[in-house]
Amino acid sequence: MAFIPVTGSVQVTVEGVADNQLTINDTFWQASGAVTLFGMSGLGEAISGWVGAALAPLLSRDWASTRVRVVDLGSPTGLFFETASVNTGGVDIEACPNNVAACVSIRSANRGRSGRGRNFVPGIPNSVCTLNTLDNGFISDLLNAYTQFIGAGTFIEGWEWCVLSRFNLGAPRTEGLMQPVVSVEMVTPYVRSMRSREVGHGA
Repeated sequence: MAFIPVTGSVQVTVEGVADNQLTINDTFWQASGAVTLFGMSGLGEAISGWVGAALAPLLSRDWASTRVRVVDLGSPTGLFFETASVNTGGVDIEACPNNVAACVSIRSANRGRSGRGRNFVPGIPNSVCTLNTLDNGFISDLLNAYTQFIGAGTFIEGWEWCVLSRFNLGAPRTEGLMQPVVSVEMVTPYVRSMRSREVGHGA
């Protein structure tokens, strides 16, 4: 498939590991000006700090982040930044199986699939999951962590968290569309499954 540019924007990937399996969560950010290595490194380090301060404390000791990667989406040969980000889950309870995830729904002001995204959060402590239902307190804390990102310049100056759409009605766009995030929610209190995180799948 041909590269679809997204001018003035970056993808931030939080990589982690659970039972030797790779976990990945992506967010997309639009710069208030030109994308620079200085700006990317600032965003990457801020996200790494957020993982350690806001996300990892909610998750099981059986999950740990490993690195944060920031990629310029404006060009297939654009800028790249990477930083080590070693943060072990702060809940001293065994995790649910690797495929079990909390699905955070990321919403722009626009309707339809192009106007929303998702993060499947790994490392859910068994103590906050009864059968298939997540504890209300855990859901609230997780959404509060993601809410820190919302608003232009709120999380870090010069950047705005967005939903990225590369396709419209199944057809590739000429250029990716970035839409500012206005809210996060969990549509249901139930866990979701990420089969690619099961032992023996993926990296």
